[in-house]
Amino acid sequence: MSRTTLFSIVRQKNIASVLKVLHLERRASRARISSLTGISRSTVSNIISKLEKLQIVEYTNERRDPSLVGRPGVSLRLNPKAFYALGIEINVFTSRAMLVGLDGGVIGKQDIELNGRSNPDQVLSILAEVADQVISKSGTDRERIIGIGVSFMGLTDHTKGIVIRSTSLPEWNRVNIVEGFQERLAFPAYVENNANAMVLGETRFGIGRGKNNVLGVAIDEGIGGGIIINKRLYMGSHAAAGEIGHMSIVQAGPLCHCGNRGCLRTLTSESAVEANAIRIFKTGVKTLLRDREHFDYMKITVQDVIAAARRGDTCCKDIISEAGWYLGKGLVNLVNVLNPEMVILNEGPLPSFEPFFEEVKKTIAEGSYAGKLGTPELAISALGEDAVCVGAASVVMDRLLAGNEK
Repeated sequence: MSRTTLFSIVRQKNIASVLKVLHLERRASRARISSLTGISRSTVSNIISKLEKLQIVEYTNERRDPSLVGRPGVSLRLNPKAFYALGIEINVFTSRAMLVGLDGGVIGKQDIELNGRSNPDQVLSILAEVADQVISKSGTDRERIIGIGVSFMGLTDHTKGIVIRSTSLPEWNRVNIVEGFQERLAFPAYVENNANAMVLGETRFGIGRGKNNVLGVAIDEGIGGGIIINKRLYMGSHAAAGEIGHMSIVQAGPLCHCGNRGCLRTLTSESAVEANAIRIFKTGVKTLLRDREHFDYMKITVQDVIAAARRGDTCCKDIISEAGWYLGKGLVNLVNVLNPEMVILNEGPLPSFEPFFEEVKKTIAEGSYAGKLGTPELAISALGEDAVCVGAASVVMDRLLAGNEK
């Protein structure tokens, strides 16, 4: 079946509603679908029969629907081989393209070392070629590819597909990413913030699977956030929700690229850790960072700081502990407002370093107002480097199924 047929049938509200449940729940019985959609069981059965004939849905080996009491129903799911979506991640240094099934399974992927700060049009062309190679190598029928989800580091206009602002990749401001990929690959394209894509991927297919309310945090050169409420991305009125890196934490703190001072980004990101290490290095304090000959201290990396901390360097241990404390303090504010079931950190040098992770965890536990009712679980991404592209690919189905929502 072609994507044209899929696009046609999802215009029918009841069919779209059934597909939404299977997309969000991953597995559900007819009774569960009827309960969640308000559609009669007989109508649901007719829709399922139609979708089964079109090979869009299939039965699973999991017979019981744990969400229901009484007589168990037979579970259904979207056929993971029915359709696929491309997930593309545009980053500062390493970008990637990935082909993903409806079950979140990675069919093929390719990473590319690419300077994201170079000419955007050139970057778009290179990534489109990489995506095309991924499709070709996988042998996937292009008619079964329903679209492209593109993750980007910054504020975007979801309707127009335009980058509004990016402190990490300012060269991309006002660039239309959606048109760039649609023209080159001839698939529908959608753009999403990278932190939103990460938490979406983890909530649908990773460590956050089965959770309704999740907060995701992406720590790299900057800090990004994504919010899941009732299994859906919370976008805010201008699709700008989740910019936690620009929460003002210290009134007279370091100047941020956004123009404010004391943003979380300036206190706990990889670039903040590196800046603190360089600042302390300049003071002449004793540190293992001085052990390397001909070492350019202006090029200290977060990996250098972590390596020194592992060797017992008190100075570097303090830098990382402080970064963890600041992130914990920022997340306490969000936890107290949102009350999520889980907070997911991306897999990266800082989150994966146990002393940093434990400092964040302790600070959240100490400051969580609802702690006596249960502090949210703090977890590291299970999908790792695939999380962003898998989430970006999931955006394609989300947008397609949201087409008839008013």
